[in-house]
Amino acid sequence: MLASLMMFALIAQPFAWGRTEIPEAMQPQLFSARDGRVWLAYAKGKDLLVAYSKDGGVEFSAPVKIASDENLMIGMRRGPRIVADGEHVTVTVIGSELLSYHSSDGGLTWSAAHTINEVRGSAREGLHDLAAAPGGRVFVTWLDLRNGKMELWGARSSDAGRTWAKNEQVYRSPDKSVCECCHPSAHYDEAGKLAVMWRNSIAGNRDLWLATESTGSSDFSAQKLGMGSWALNACPMDGGDILALGGGAFTTVWQRAGEVYYCAPGGMEIGLGKGKQPVGVQVGGKALVFWQDGNQLMMTRDAAKSAPAKHAENARYPSVVATGDHAVLAYEQGKAGETRIVIERL
Repeated sequence: MLASLMMFALIAQPFAWGRTEIPEAMQPQLFSARDGRVWLAYAKGKDLLVAYSKDGGVEFSAPVKIASDENLMIGMRRGPRIVADGEHVTVTVIGSELLSYHSSDGGLTWSAAHTINEVRGSAREGLHDLAAAPGGRVFVTWLDLRNGKMELWGARSSDAGRTWAKNEQVYRSPDKSVCECCHPSAHYDEAGKLAVMWRNSIAGNRDLWLATESTGSSDFSAQKLGMGSWALNACPMDGGDILALGGGAFTTVWQRAGEVYYCAPGGMEIGLGKGKQPVGVQVGGKALVFWQDGNQLMMTRDAAKSAPAKHAENARYPSVVATGDHAVLAYEQGKAGETRIVIERL
């Protein structure tokens, strides 16, 4: 655990223009801030690093090392999450516990690690997500074992991630356990409405569920997504993603039985193609979605019309954000033992 000291850049030069590659790096996560900066968090070995772009993802700063942690959980959507509000930047990651690091000077210096989960060892599955709203509100959600069965828990910050309120239970399955190792998702829209998604486990079905905050309350209202169900006595290790449509509306992308779907709450799911690990973002009024199909990274520029196309080979675990009329995409690429991160402006 590191004290609040200056962390020096690991390399002296910024990333190259155009397609960016970071060798020996894994599990990239992007965040598009309201001030126009695009932030990147990722892992390199046991090191946790961040960088940012001031030009919409064309060129990134030199990375800064936040911390090293021998217990860092990396892989299969385990890894860091990042949000930013002006000069305030927060990164969360799960090592032995769910930890947060905060910078108040645009990523130059970082706080010591703060443990968010109040019951030690309860976040040991290593899967979580982080979201930020206007006005400094931040929400983190994670899979939690404090009561012996997997539940969905969360914590809030009202000061851009510097401090955290008490843990709160977001959802407990009536069958006692949600799906044990599919990552949850959290997303605030521009108006500050919060949505949380996870894979449930009810009556033998492993379906995606979405919860949104009730108007004027921090209580959650949950509903199943899609018309079909997936009877499965196993965990597919795949949690999907949430997209904000504006006006308090959300839509989602997720996988069921090896098929990727685009689905609004209460609506019929739209098949996009075979695959897993989908992520998406709204750009120019259309849903841009990426997912894995074998060793191929697939995409569609308009989920309502599907039409998937191959984007990259030997690629996995994409992260995508919107910045203006463009998107910035990051993903892992390369064979096992040769993993690198690729970043593209689209």
